[in-house]
Amino acid sequence: MERWACAEIPALPIQLLLRAHPDWRNHPTVVVAQDLPQSPVLWVNEPARRGGVVPGLRYASALTLAPRLHAGVMPDPEVARAVGTVTETLRQFSPHVEPARDEPGVFWLDASGLERLHASLRDWAQSIRDALSRIEFDAAIAVGFTRFGTYAAARVTRGARV
Repeated sequence: MERWACAEIPALPIQLLLRAHPDWRNHPTVVVAQDLPQSPVLWVNEPARRGGVVPGLRYASALTLAPRLHAGVMPDPEVARAVGTVTETLRQFSPHVEPARDEPGVFWLDASGLERLHASLRDWAQSIRDALSRIEFDAAIAVGFTRFGTYAAARVTRGARV
C-alpha cells in the first residue's frame, strides 16, 4: 500500500530570519521583499500576526499596527540553500524526497514499505522531526495515504501525526 509523508517547516523564511536574529524570536517579525517602506510583507511570525500584520501589507503599514516590528530580507538563494539542506537531511529517512516547488518548507517523502524498517510510522515521523530540530527547524510531520491528505494534516498539526 502506498504511504506518503509531508514534512512542513512552517514559514521557512521566517525561521531562517529568526535563526539569524535569535533576539527577535519573541517579537513581531516579518520577512519583506526589500528593505524599503513600501515593500510588501511576505512572511509573518505569530506575534506579528496577533498584532494584525498579514502577508501582503506594505512594511510601512505593518509598522503602524506593530510599532516594535522587526523586519528583514531573506534572499531566494538563502532559502534555496536551506531547502537543499533539509532535503539532504530528509533523505536519511526515505530515498524519495520531493520539495514543493512553490512553497518553501513543504516536502513529501515516500513512506511506502518503511514500516518494516521502523518500530512504527509514528516513531519514524518523530525521528524526522527530531532530525529537523537538530538543524534548528521546527516542523510538523504527517503520514498518510495521499499527498494532499498528508499536506493538509501537516498544516494543522504540531509534532508528528500518522
